[in-house]
Amino acid sequence: MRTLYMGYISPYSRKVRVMLAEKGLECTLNESPADERLESPWAERISPCGRVPVLDDNGRVLFESNAILDYLLTQYPDTPRNAPKPPLARTLVRPEQRWDDTQTLIAIETMLDSGLNLLQLDRTGVRPAQSTYLGREQRRIQRILDWLEPRATPEGFVPGVFSVLDLNFIISVQWSDFRSMGFEWQKRPTLAKLVAFHAKRPSIATTGPEIHP
Repeated sequence: MRTLYMGYISPYSRKVRVMLAEKGLECTLNESPADERLESPWAERISPCGRVPVLDDNGRVLFESNAILDYLLTQYPDTPRNAPKPPLARTLVRPEQRWDDTQTLIAIETMLDSGLNLLQLDRTGVRPAQSTYLGREQRRIQRILDWLEPRATPEGFVPGVFSVLDLNFIISVQWSDFRSMGFEWQKRPTLAKLVAFHAKRPSIATTGPEIHP
């Protein structure tokens, strides 16, 4: 039995839902009460991070989204029949470009984390103009987008495949749009083309934060 403890609005959970769809893996979705965190005695027992997503794959428990993606790619290497094109990448990062891809993945994750920090403090009434820390977070997001732009191509960070880098980036900026966080990613033409190229992929089109079962 496979269970994903998740939130439909959580971008971190969405990464795993997209990968499960790409792999054609059946999974019970157990939605947490909050959209960004898993607040329950289960989390306290199983995950030291205490937030979604958490995957229980027949007793093997994994937490943190990119670690779960790496596990699913490694544990379930087969590609389903009639999989969309371009094909899903076979690994989290390319072995021959391990460090470059890892740095890109870290930058995208940092951008998303900064956006979440802005959102959480905005909910308390603190705005970037009122906080040196939030001002830095805002500038960090724009700096990362500038850094990513020349590293992307109109067909993805790794042309010829749907990479985990593409998956992370698209989910991050679509979450930003849903939350009205103002990442301004559309101002980078290559990144905008990358998103448009993969946006109709079934695993992306059917898991957006605005879509609830």
